[in-house]
Amino acid sequence: MATYAYDLVLKNGRVIDPEHEMDSVLDVGVKDGRIAAVQASISGTKAREIIDLEGYLVFPGVIDSHVHVGKNRGIGYRMTAAAGVTTLVDFGSSMEEFAEEFAQRGVGQNAGSLYSINRDLSSRDAGRSEIERLVDEALAAGSLGIKIVGGHHPLTPETTSTIIDVANDRGCYIAFHLGTTETGSHIEGVREVPALVGDNRLHVAHVNSYCRGMIDTPAEEALEAASVLHGLKGQVVSESYLDTINGTGGRCFDGKPVSHVTRICLTMKDYPPTTDGLRQAIADGYGHVRVQRGGRMVLITGGEAVEIWEERDTEVSMSFPVNSPQATFICATACGPDDEFIVDAISTDGGAIPRNVAVERGMALVRYGALSLSQLAEKLSAAGADMFGLTSKGHLGEGADADVTVIDPQTGTAHMTVASGRIIMLDGVVFPTEGRMITTECGAKTVKEAGFACEIADLQNSRLYR
Repeated sequence: MATYAYDLVLKNGRVIDPEHEMDSVLDVGVKDGRIAAVQASISGTKAREIIDLEGYLVFPGVIDSHVHVGKNRGIGYRMTAAAGVTTLVDFGSSMEEFAEEFAQRGVGQNAGSLYSINRDLSSRDAGRSEIERLVDEALAAGSLGIKIVGGHHPLTPETTSTIIDVANDRGCYIAFHLGTTETGSHIEGVREVPALVGDNRLHVAHVNSYCRGMIDTPAEEALEAASVLHGLKGQVVSESYLDTINGTGGRCFDGKPVSHVTRICLTMKDYPPTTDGLRQAIADGYGHVRVQRGGRMVLITGGEAVEIWEERDTEVSMSFPVNSPQATFICATACGPDDEFIVDAISTDGGAIPRNVAVERGMALVRYGALSLSQLAEKLSAAGADMFGLTSKGHLGEGADADVTVIDPQTGTAHMTVASGRIIMLDGVVFPTEGRMITTECGAKTVKEAGFACEIADLQNSRLYR
């Protein structure tokens, strides 16, 4: 029986790895799910499988630091894999929901989740003991940490600050969709962050979504957001995405949308923030309802969308085209005086929301000259790995996890996705396999007992806490 030094060799691709200052045509050798060699030439006789990638870009696997993949029949996993994502963090599922979806419909990626604490709090001004109980339960179940969904379901500033403090005490991940009962999911929510975070650490989610021109122009708001975040450097990490559509909910109760974000979207275009206002916005083509078709999530609007919204008693997911391209550009490219990015990573806030365009839009920024290829690899991969303490990801050094995203520079899209040394996507076709769940030491026992292969995030050595 033949023996091979490598299970897979990716030959002749242009390797981009900012951590190791690589930007050359090289071969990448993979063995037992890890990078075994990156060198000028690897002999074909040493490899079980060889793939020639001449003309393609070879990036460390894309890490989407903010997605939504829970309870969508696996569509979110397939859509992210097709977009080149090897590692993702779900922002908002319970661990039970996340584990069930991952077990039944994962496609081979590395995936972790944050628990949306808003869903189980007894009130908007819940006390510390209740918060501590919920955080401890989530960590023991395997969650990486907590997400506060302030924009959609705002809590009081006091409760919000207490959740941040408890998460920091526990050393778990803590992310925040900005907004409290005193502000909202816009630039005033950004202005509130320094007081809420105090001396703690925090992940500010989708920065571009707070810069939609509610108070000043979108560009002015994006520059102000960048200034606030730069002033919190060392305490706050953040990400932004590159699409014009948002994600929200269409559920209504007592004559108005439940989500405060949906209400904001309506007022932005002078619709009343009511059930009737939302119906009219959908009918007019402004509000879009998300539905599953052809194995993907798509957006529909107009009369058909109104019918579906009503048939489902308003319980639908929605999107509005409310994100400013100018603000998005600033958030993706802004640097401080030290030439380091102010917003750490490019994410999608996608998954089952059809905006998994980080690679495609990121490559457009490269073609425009706003980012170099190395900078794009930093924002798509290295930063995400560092934010979550995934030390064996985000680079292609020897011994790193063999997570690779191959990009076609002509189309600017993902050509191949390799997770743990296995090809899970080629030219848009997804090949499901077993993935790994990312958790903390606190949740590792539960995750392993449930039968999952797992990876432990070193949060104390992460960009968030370091």
